[in-house]
Amino acid sequence: MVGDDHVSLRVGAAVTGVSALDSSAPPMTHRYGREQLGTPRVAPKGGNLASVMLAAVAIAVALVLGWNLTGGSLQVMETPSMCPSVCVGSLVAEVPLSGPIHVGELVTFHPPHTDGETYTHEVARMLPDGRIRTRGAGNLHDDPWLITRSDIVGEVAFSVWSIGWLLKALPLLAVGVLIWVMTTPLIAMRSRRAWDRIWMTALAVVPLWMLQPLVRATVISTAADPHRHRWQRITVVNTGLLPSSFQAARGDVTSHVGPTLVARTSGPVDAHGAIWVTQSVSMYWWGWVGVSCVVMLPLVGFAWHVWRNDETMDQAHPCD
Repeated sequence: MVGDDHVSLRVGAAVTGVSALDSSAPPMTHRYGREQLGTPRVAPKGGNLASVMLAAVAIAVALVLGWNLTGGSLQVMETPSMCPSVCVGSLVAEVPLSGPIHVGELVTFHPPHTDGETYTHEVARMLPDGRIRTRGAGNLHDDPWLITRSDIVGEVAFSVWSIGWLLKALPLLAVGVLIWVMTTPLIAMRSRRAWDRIWMTALAVVPLWMLQPLVRATVISTAADPHRHRWQRITVVNTGLLPSSFQAARGDVTSHVGPTLVARTSGPVDAHGAIWVTQSVSMYWWGWVGVSCVVMLPLVGFAWHVWRNDETMDQAHPCD
């Protein structure tokens, strides 16, 4: 009996902080399973993920401002004229023009008498009088204008495919992360994980919804089909980030067209002489598996913390 009471006192002191002989004390409850008795769990303070995102956005803003302070500029390709080398959504980093201009070099310029428009094309020819003929890599013909050195805004130092979408989304991300950081201290500790998960999802979904970079295309040419009456051949370039298929209404289907690549399809024109082309995501099975894994990440994180039984744990009561 003495030994049993001694053991009860030790367990009671470790778990409840009261004597096991005190009959007025509430009955002890123990949690069994994955955790050992008496092992405290410490809940995360929360807000760390928001701070990391804020630091990442701050670094991105600093890089953009730093590049501009050196005299350069960052642009986003808006048209498919330079596909596939510098396609829509590519980040184009420019520096001030220095030295001679060479054929094949990428330059950014204002066409004559159109200061409000800016193009990034390659130099196709240098004329004896110093004027320059330009051309888009994806175009069949040279540009209809001749430019001079004074029309050139800068020369392209480098370009990165698809990163331009992040540059366009940077203002949205900056505002979203700032609100996230400011509101996190107002959220109860037990709800921090859910709050962080909601904001991470919103920061991904809202820019995708507003900019729509995943599925998009541009028709670059049409021509009559010589083999089928009242049919048209359509040439499109996939300017989205996902592989796609293209189908002319009641016509041919071209599948698994990768980003920046050109596709051709044919179909009959309607009574008004028009033809409709539809675009849809077209990936192999492993592509769908990868996309599904990315989409399921928030649910997987939630399930993981539910399994650990710490999804809504309050830091003030780590053992409750």
